[in-house]
Amino acid sequence: MSIKAISFDLDDTLWPILPVINKAEEITNKWLVKNYPGVEKLLKGKELVDITNKLLEKRRNLANNLSKLRELSLVELGIRSGYNQKESEIMAAQSFKIFYSYRNQVTLYEGVERSLIKLKNKYLLGVITNGNANLKEIGIDHYFHFNFNAYEMNTSKPDLEIFQAAIKKTGFMAKEICHVGDHPVNDVQGSLNAGMHAIWFNEKGIDWPFEAKPNFKEVSSWNELEKTLEKF
Repeated sequence: MSIKAISFDLDDTLWPILPVINKAEEITNKWLVKNYPGVEKLLKGKELVDITNKLLEKRRNLANNLSKLRELSLVELGIRSGYNQKESEIMAAQSFKIFYSYRNQVTLYEGVERSLIKLKNKYLLGVITNGNANLKEIGIDHYFHFNFNAYEMNTSKPDLEIFQAAIKKTGFMAKEICHVGDHPVNDVQGSLNAGMHAIWFNEKGIDWPFEAKPNFKEVSSWNELEKTLEKF
């Protein structure tokens, strides 16, 4: 067996993320309008997107802390809607708790948990993510030996640093580790650049988006994963 450890991306690899975020946004926005009606007009427009983009321009490191980025954006939205600083901070903190609770109510792709149970008996498993999901709240943290995220590392995929931290944590050589993820750049190219193997989780069945195609393997469902890993 050449592969000894596997790292996984989370959003759109273990579960589809768009339905989760849409539901979280919808419920949070209803709460905001009910409890802070002054934000309704700006909330329905593109104000929040504009605020978020401007915050990222001023503080680029916020791209590695999606939770803080959302809170600060909502504080500014509250202020622009006529609430004072304290009111806006309370609004942002309370609404984020609601959003984050629903953000972690994910539906795993078919075969995920069954595969993780099997894979844990053969490999060391871990996570490398740019997102802010809480594995304990989701109920799958016990499958993983390590969890590296953009916030704690203050860097994000495809930067080598986050992959190298995971490699070091395993105690194995990079070539003994395979990373599984849906993003062609952040996951596939990022892990290959670190000397790891890569499996592209292409559940949507899209074409490889670049002219050059590096050496990786591809699966469209979790039911293919175990046999694909054995091919390395």
